[in-house]
Amino acid sequence: MKAWIVSDLHATHADLSSVPFDIPEGDICLCAGDISDFLEMSLDFLKKKIAPSMPIIAVLGNHDFYGGSIEQVLKSARRATVGTNIRILENEVIQIGDIRVIAATLWTDYEIPFDVEAEQMSANERRDFAVNFCRRYMLDYREIYRSNPFSDGMPGLVTSGELIQRHHESRAFIATELAKPWSGKTIVLSHHAPSPRSLLARFAGHPSNAAFASDLSEIIHRGKPDFWIHGHVHEFFDYAKGKTRVICNPRGYRQERQINGFRPDFVIEL
Repeated sequence: MKAWIVSDLHATHADLSSVPFDIPEGDICLCAGDISDFLEMSLDFLKKKIAPSMPIIAVLGNHDFYGGSIEQVLKSARRATVGTNIRILENEVIQIGDIRVIAATLWTDYEIPFDVEAEQMSANERRDFAVNFCRRYMLDYREIYRSNPFSDGMPGLVTSGELIQRHHESRAFIATELAKPWSGKTIVLSHHAPSPRSLLARFAGHPSNAAFASDLSEIIHRGKPDFWIHGHVHEFFDYAKGKTRVICNPRGYRQERQINGFRPDFVIEL
C-alpha cells in the first residue's frame, strides 16, 4: 500500500476555487492536521481536492479547531464525514488489511526543556513557565473555546489544563494500543510532534517550542511503531528514532513552501 504523507495544508479560499492542487498517485492519504483555519473549509478542501483521488485518514490540528471547542469540532467533523471516504480520528485506531493507524491530535504537555536554563527546572516549573508564555503569544488561546462551558452557559476560551489533560489522554491511548499484539505494520498519526528532534533549529531556546512537541521517546522505543507521522512544525523531517521512522511533510504557509522542504509528491510504501 502506498501512502501520500502530508500536513499543514493551510488551505485558503483560493485553494478551494481556482488554484490547481496536484495529487500524486497513491492508495491512501495520511493527513496530519492543520488543513485550514476552521473546520468547514478543512472538510471542503478534503472532500473537493483529495477525496476524489484517494481515501483519507486524518487528525485535526490546532488551526482546524479555531472558532469552536475541541469537543464540538470533533463531533461536527464526524457528522460531516459520515458516508464519505474521509476518516477524522481522535484517540482511535483504524485497521486496513495488515496496517493499523493509531491516531490523535496529541497536543503537548509543555514539559520539554526549551533552553539551557530550562533544563535545570523541574518538569512542573518548565510547564508553568511555558504555559504562561504561550497563553500570551499563541493564537490557540484566543481562537479555541473550552469544551466545558462556564456555569452561566458562556463558552469561554480553551485552558492549558484542558490541552494538557487531552495530551495525557492521547499519550496513554497511544501507549496502550502500541502494547497490543499486532503482526502487521503500525503507524501513529498525530498533529503535534512526539520528539524534540522535530523542532526547528531557528527556534532553539524559544519557550513556544513546548507547544509544538513533547518527548514520547519511551513510548516510541517500547512500542516500536513502524512510522510516526506528524505535522505542526513547518519543516520537512524524515529521521529514525529507534526502530521508528518519524516523518513530517508540511505544506505550510504560502511564503514557506519553497524553503521548508515540502515534497508535494511524498509517497511511501507501507
